Amino acid sequence: MTARTILITGAGGFTGRHACRQFMNAGWNVIGIVSPRSPAGDGIEASHVEKCDLTDGAAVMRLLKRMEPTAVLHAAGRNAVDYSWKDPTSTIAVNFMSTVYILEAVRAMGPCKVLIIGSMLRSEQEGISVPAHPYGFSKTLQAEVAKAWHHLYGLPVMVAEPSNLIGPGGSAGLCGKIARWTIAAEEAGGQLPPFQLSSLHEARDFLDVRDAVSAYEIVLEDGVPGSNYALESGAFRTLGEVRQTFDEASSIVLPWVIGNDSSRASPAARDTSYIRELGWKPVYSFRQSIRDALEDERKRRQRERGGSPSDRMA
Repeated sequence: MTARTILITGAGGFTGRHACRQFMNAGWNVIGIVSPRSPAGDGIEASHVEKCDLTDGAAVMRLLKRMEPTAVLHAAGRNAVDYSWKDPTSTIAVNFMSTVYILEAVRAMGPCKVLIIGSMLRSEQEGISVPAHPYGFSKTLQAEVAKAWHHLYGLPVMVAEPSNLIGPGGSAGLCGKIARWTIAAEEAGGQLPPFQLSSLHEARDFLDVRDAVSAYEIVLEDGVPGSNYALESGAFRTLGEVRQTFDEASSIVLPWVIGNDSSRASPAARDTSYIRELGWKPVYSFRQSIRDALEDERKRRQRERGGSPSDRMA
């Protein structure tokens, strides 16, 4: 392999596809890792795509010894809170044990830089004994093993914890769901069941996935081993602002149902000084992220129908 080879897990996912493109454009030799159940190389911009079950420790060991990467970006995982309630075992296996197997393979192969993509939803403030949900518990375990393997074995491993990722590419998060519903509503002339928001006052930080993967590259280049990097846009937006932005970007009047759920507290802003000290700052505005997500969804649906993106609604 070349002197700058990065192994990116979850290469077929929302973040993974953007990460592959980011590192390819930066001149890295990119090895994209996908699930054995995924179509190999399905539109992934990478030098090479491999299939591997990351919950199989022996398979992970063989993969890293064969590829000998100089860096690993571990972006694979189960990221659905709702699913984690239904199947906590697989959530922990995928999010926690895959991380252990990767770190052990790196330790056996010889140290290379590792960046683990964690979550702002890990149960750090509550404590590991009282997590909010199995997903948060699994991401807490993931962050803890990264820290432990750095201190115990000296591995150059770091963790990045982005806020709610948005932008083109089919996010499974709130804005991704609204984008898919918006385009379906446009095509149906507004004759779809309304989208339900829990309230208009809850606020969240939304970060474009393209800004996130640019931060990942900076961390792998210049980050401090053993460190945890919180990533946020720095602007908390209410669900009312989210609705307004989609209303402005849509070609129709969108139907909504607004609840009055006061039980959901808005999270506190986190300290992003560590990543900003490395020279990173977000460049995509929230409005641009939403417009790009909608345009990407329009093009995707056109491709599925065999049409041209230029045929989309104005």
